[in-house]
Amino acid sequence: MRQPVLIPLSLFLFSGCQTSDFTDDVDKEWNVSFYSNCQLPQNAISTIEENGNKFLRFKLENMQKGGCSSDREPRHGAPYWERAELKQSTFLDTNSIYEIKFKVRFLEGFTGKRETFFQIHQSTPGCRTGPTTMLKFSTNRLRLDAKRDPEHHTNYYSNIKLDELFNKWSRIKFKYDGKNKIINVFLNSDLIFRDITFVPLPCGRPHIKFGIYRPGSKYTPNNTSKVDFDDVEVKKIK
Repeated sequence: MRQPVLIPLSLFLFSGCQTSDFTDDVDKEWNVSFYSNCQLPQNAISTIEENGNKFLRFKLENMQKGGCSSDREPRHGAPYWERAELKQSTFLDTNSIYEIKFKVRFLEGFTGKRETFFQIHQSTPGCRTGPTTMLKFSTNRLRLDAKRDPEHHTNYYSNIKLDELFNKWSRIKFKYDGKNKIINVFLNSDLIFRDITFVPLPCGRPHIKFGIYRPGSKYTPNNTSKVDFDDVEVKKIK
């Protein structure tokens, strides 16, 4: 097997709102573009070529605070938040049904609590609110959080453990029903979260975010986390 080749991105450190498309250098299977809407930690995202295939790699180290204004503030039980994440350049239609697919490979870390790697968010400049759904690892188990009211999420735990997915590509598929406010999640064709309901805010606009997002700590250092993403595809069903 050929060794992975690191392809440097043109910019690693951003300030303010950034419109650079991070999917310019990946393969054509990606049918949606993403950008960094907050300042990124240095060297947090790179394009990797492996056996002729190009994909994105995210790396987050301890104390690498996110660049969003809320990341520097104490909230949700953490003194600050660490983030290396990309945001969808467009929005999903609020009352439509979508199939969202991507490949993911966990290489390092994800051993702490509430370490999110995929979100369907809804916040906009005129409607500041949290995500409707979040897929994460927490204490070694794959977990889905779904918004049950404007302020709170319900946590759903699967039987999938982190070590089952380490160092190999896995396929994840979301069936996102914006009309009936229901989501189903598949891992390698197995349904792992069934008919999970969520409650969006009427002013929100759904969109995808992915990467690494986790609570920081003043006392217990986070391990370095590293994860690969490939072939992010969004298909509108109706």
